[in-house]
Amino acid sequence: MNYKDYFKAKKIAIVGLGPHGEMVADIKFLLRNRADISLFDMRSEKRFKDIISDLNESGLVNYTFGDVPASRLAEAQLIIISPEISRNSNFLKIAQEAGVQIEYPDTLFMRLAPPVTLIGVIGACGKSTVAHLIYNMLKRSFIDYEDQGLFFIDPDSTNGALTHLRKIKKGDVLIVRIPEHLLEYYHQMRISPHVAVITSLTSLEIQELKSAFKILEFQTYNNFIVAPDEVIDILKSKALFVPKAKMLRTHGKTIQNSPDFNINGFHDRENAALAIQTSELFKVSSDISHGVVRNFIGLRGRIELVKRISGIEYYNDATSTTPRSTLMALRKLSTNKNIILIFGGAYTGYDYSELIKNIPQYVSTVILLPGSGTLGIRNDIDELSEVKCVQALNLEDAVGKARENARRGDVILFSPGFDAVGVDISRKERGEKFVKIVRGF
Repeated sequence: MNYKDYFKAKKIAIVGLGPHGEMVADIKFLLRNRADISLFDMRSEKRFKDIISDLNESGLVNYTFGDVPASRLAEAQLIIISPEISRNSNFLKIAQEAGVQIEYPDTLFMRLAPPVTLIGVIGACGKSTVAHLIYNMLKRSFIDYEDQGLFFIDPDSTNGALTHLRKIKKGDVLIVRIPEHLLEYYHQMRISPHVAVITSLTSLEIQELKSAFKILEFQTYNNFIVAPDEVIDILKSKALFVPKAKMLRTHGKTIQNSPDFNINGFHDRENAALAIQTSELFKVSSDISHGVVRNFIGLRGRIELVKRISGIEYYNDATSTTPRSTLMALRKLSTNKNIILIFGGAYTGYDYSELIKNIPQYVSTVILLPGSGTLGIRNDIDELSEVKCVQALNLEDAVGKARENARRGDVILFSPGFDAVGVDISRKERGEKFVKIVRGF
């Protein structure tokens, strides 16, 4: 059955528009393919007034804001949930018990797409940067290939995952940034990347890591794993899995600190090395791959330099929701403990002990934001005798206190390491708020 027949007249419940309307493109795609769509979102309709007006013009009639009624979801034939929503949400339980199919846009795309060459970018942090680098390298090279297409799926993109079903064909190359919470679903679908790019390991316990790397179970001897030295050494020493694929090591030192390159931190060199190594598998010339790295200016909200004021640099790393990603930012930016770290937020379930142990090496002052996650680590931060700890009421207060504690040559880094607080704010929005505050100085 092709995707048009699959969607035609199917009763589909969409849960969540995405933090910034990331689901809009896919909703329009489903409406064009005559699906019977009902949209649900916990947030207020006022927040999405313009988006709803646009969707109304595309044919959306049924939508509910402020509530996601479990009984109505159970009446659907298919539920598609926004990437930030957990499949363990209470409002999905009745539908799960009723056997209703529940999918993320990415996983549904993979079920319906023809056989393709899959490049899967996985890891605790750096996935977006590496995936974008690979895509830009291959895009420049694939101009010469008329019979092979290149596609990129990123859960944070507003382009939609399902929309690619219109053009993708057998044998095309697909790059996918795979968040940790989707790894098990790829395994359930018996899908392993033909090229698995592992950026970094998580802070999960070994048993949980074994479970995460089940996604590589269906690789063959013709497939590849591309990862830094550190990652491959840990994978082998901990026996997390028995790889069938060829393992290719990379090291950040292979990317030299040159004025030609827009990178100066070891973490960025690691990301560049991963992308270049992967591009070589697709016969991308070094002129193209190195040119992409030279011109890469980074992604918003990912160790993004916002402004320099009176000798103080302000960085937005608002997409950081793990201790590992915050630690990577500290390692990149710190010089002689010159970091003022704005940190904290909603509970994530990660182990923060390694980050907290390393904070004194890089940070002079921690400004703690409110949130359920912050409550769990506040005492541990307070016990760091070499680090000043300041409690903030909100982000505006945090930036103000960071500025009060900073001196010329310091770096104020907003790298929360936790999820955003509240249903009405997203990771991207808190970053935009930080940028607005700083640019208002």
